[in-house]
Amino acid sequence: MLNRFKLYRYFALVIIFCILVTVILSKSGVIELNIFNHDLYKSLLIIVSFFILPLIGFPFSALLVAIGIEFNYIIGLVVMAAVIPFHLVISFWIVNRFLRGKIKHSQLASRFRIFDIPSEKHLEYTFIFMIVPVVPYAVKNCLLPASGVPFRYYFIIGWIIQSVLGAPFVILGEAASSLDYRVLFALLILFPILYFVMRKLKTRYYKFIAKKEN
Repeated sequence: MLNRFKLYRYFALVIIFCILVTVILSKSGVIELNIFNHDLYKSLLIIVSFFILPLIGFPFSALLVAIGIEFNYIIGLVVMAAVIPFHLVISFWIVNRFLRGKIKHSQLASRFRIFDIPSEKHLEYTFIFMIVPVVPYAVKNCLLPASGVPFRYYFIIGWIIQSVLGAPFVILGEAASSLDYRVLFALLILFPILYFVMRKLKTRYYKFIAKKEN
């Protein structure tokens, strides 16, 4: 299952790379694509896709880049901050209304021990689980509601952390669209640092899980 998540991340990276290369080449005049001309319907289509596609598992990071390309980073961040709580609320309702029983007997629930969290650890677990790159965006939003963590922890922590983690991707899209190579270079430095920090947090997560087994 974890190998599938690795493939999912590689898939998301490939999509992001293809989007960025295409945009940079188009903006540089190397290729000509009319789809990058501003159009209201195209903007609305991107926003609607941003609301719907992550709920069915499409890579959220790739859509964040697309939002940054379509709008400037300020509007992109506002759209992102408005969409994430929508995903959280819908996921929480769907899971607790229809999917909690299925998730309880799934391999994911067993692997991440989401039903073994004592109530006094709900806050810490929610924070750690949301911030580490263990599972994709949509899967995180589904696993945590099934675990029994309070909605307030799930919603507030999920909104803040996923907004912070998503912001660099929005800025990356805007930088590619405006051909701001200074920002692109800065982000190329930032992403490896974030990856290193995430790996450390991932180790912390697995230590937290191991405590439940002792």
